[in-house]
Amino acid sequence: MAARLHRWWKALVVFFNRPHRDVKSFASEVETAGVSGRVDAGVHTVPATKIVGSVGRAQNLRSDFFYKSGKVTARFHSIGQAMQAGRLLPPVELYKARLRRRRGEREAVVTEYYVVDGHHRVAMAKKLGQDYLDAHVVEYRLKGASQAPRPPDAPGPPAAPPPPGAESPPAGDGQNEEGGGGHQIER
Repeated sequence: MAARLHRWWKALVVFFNRPHRDVKSFASEVETAGVSGRVDAGVHTVPATKIVGSVGRAQNLRSDFFYKSGKVTARFHSIGQAMQAGRLLPPVELYKARLRRRRGEREAVVTEYYVVDGHHRVAMAKKLGQDYLDAHVVEYRLKGASQAPRPPDAPGPPAAPPPPGAESPPAGDGQNEEGGGGHQIER
């Protein structure tokens, strides 16, 4: 056990000594783009690589979601141990935005997530190589942003209610396409 803990500490020191960018700020990245609305998208499984920013704490965090000071608190340790033990943790709270970004020569619309609650869980998930996190997502709609059309059979809440008198689709079994209930996988 002591050797395992020593290896873990050593990996943590190496991890903290590599260069990091600042985490993105929701206020400067999304709010300045002009918000036209928001919708509670429910609980989803979100790729950790798409979680790129923070709501209200960006000034204190690096792109790996650890503190800029390098301080590792007991909270990081306890969350890391819980994750390594396979314990179920509550979903993180995220804001989702589809933003226009330059990709080489052209512009593309990309999906990014910003942490409202769960910064320590995101930091440790990224540190431990966890690919996905369960998250309660609120999607922000931006003025002039291209929102991809939603297929009528897509899991999750509909993009808009059907017009009056329109035929409703048959009720589902409460499960998503992966066979589980309750949340969908974001791509």
